[in-house]
Amino acid sequence: MHPVLLNFRLGGTEVVLAAYSTLYVLAWVVALALGTVVAWRRGLSWRRALLSYGGALVVGIAGARLLDLATNWGVYADDSARIFSLQFRGFSLYGAFILALAAGAVLSWALRLPSWRLADSAVPAIVAGVVLMRIGCFLEGCCFGTVTSLPWGVTFPTGSPAWSWQLVSGQRGLLGFTGLVHPVHPTQIYEMIAALVFGGLAAWLMLRRRVAAGVPFLVFALGFTLFRVAELYLRPRSLTATQPGWFYPVLYAAIIAGIAALLIWRTMGSGVDPATRRRVSGR
Repeated sequence: MHPVLLNFRLGGTEVVLAAYSTLYVLAWVVALALGTVVAWRRGLSWRRALLSYGGALVVGIAGARLLDLATNWGVYADDSARIFSLQFRGFSLYGAFILALAAGAVLSWALRLPSWRLADSAVPAIVAGVVLMRIGCFLEGCCFGTVTSLPWGVTFPTGSPAWSWQLVSGQRGLLGFTGLVHPVHPTQIYEMIAALVFGGLAAWLMLRRRVAAGVPFLVFALGFTLFRVAELYLRPRSLTATQPGWFYPVLYAAIIAGIAALLIWRTMGSGVDPATRRRVSGR
């Protein structure tokens, strides 16, 4: 845990670079740049790709706040100013993914870009964004997992979010005040690994000529979402959460069903681009 990356004075002003906010901003910038470069290298207009990805990013950030608002309503009810706060807190990853995907589809149509190729080109950017954001989470100590006795469990220090959760939830009882903290699953690292694994699989599929456009993105989305379902059982429920216990399982089930249906369609003849179909048939 290292919540402050750098602390220095610029003139007469003290500048503090917090790990969480700095890595999040870096994730957005790197994702936008990487997605644009990959799209350009794959034959798309870099200007139109930049506009599409940029618009999807802005909408996605709003979606992340909206999903957190829906699942942590009590926090916002007590302080409604947090709804529009520019502070780096109160974001839910799949709120960003859902609305960014919808915005990207609309923008690709408006800008006359091939939507599935644009989606495939975005996979490396999404992977880079997830990795950088979860590094920020790990350094901040948030998004931690449940208590574990596995050898790779991480013990965060006294005063960390993990310590606070264990103390308030009764995991440590009065011993928590002495600074004793149970090791927890490093779910931030698990998520980074999952993004890299499924992102690598998607990149491999993009290199194969007989794979229809959109399949690499859908494979990544399906694999990563299945991982998120498993991760539900490794992450403690937030003490401020207001959503019912069935909310995320149902949400993920709906997303998985939708992705699976699209993946089946894209891998069938009706989903293959004409140029790809000609190559497959030998004509």
